[in-house]
Amino acid sequence: MFQQLTGAVSWLCDSGRRVVTAIVVNVAVCAGGFALLERTDYLEGLYWAVTTATTTGYGDLSPTTAPGRALAMWLMVSSVALVAIATARLAARLVQDPHLFSHEEQEELKDDVDDVRDMLVLVCERLQIPVPESVEEAHRPASGADR
Repeated sequence: MFQQLTGAVSWLCDSGRRVVTAIVVNVAVCAGGFALLERTDYLEGLYWAVTTATTTGYGDLSPTTAPGRALAMWLMVSSVALVAIATARLAARLVQDPHLFSHEEQEELKDDVDDVRDMLVLVCERLQIPVPESVEEAHRPASGADR
């Protein structure tokens, strides 16, 4: 069950549209539920759902039945979670590091490093010197026998 829940949350988080849709559907369904459970009209339910979901909660309208209160608890908890996901997605887009390399750029850099290594091997072979295994080895001074 936990894996299914985390899978559903991952799926939801993958798209900003899904998050916004989930928020709107959650509020709309809870508004209808409130209207049915509390025997009022949909517009009144929508007003309650929006003020509850946004944590405004004026207090002028609140559920009086146990199922209505359970619905209110669901709306409060789910709205906080959904708004947190939406805020995180927005923050990630705003704070995106322009200096990060794309996957293609990383692959190009790896290819360039491989080319430089191949050239180093060729140069060492032409000069008839051993190819250093590491940067540290390349920086070691040559011993007296090598001079």
